[in-house]
Amino acid sequence: MLTGKDTSDNLVINASEDKGKAVASEHDPLVLILHEQLATQKAEQELLKEEVKNLSESQHH
Repeated sequence: MLTGKDTSDNLVINASEDKGKAVASEHDPLVLILHEQLATQKAEQELLKEEVKNLSESQHH
């Protein structure tokens, strides 16, 4: 599971440094899909955090 840390910098692997390992290109459709899904999940998480905050505040007032 991914943490809240931004992992977008870790998506591109340099082939010359990691020979023999899988190379993820920024143009790889799977990487693009996963990046889009991650961005969507982060946005949804922020909305949920805000909603929880608002609900908590309304219960205390």
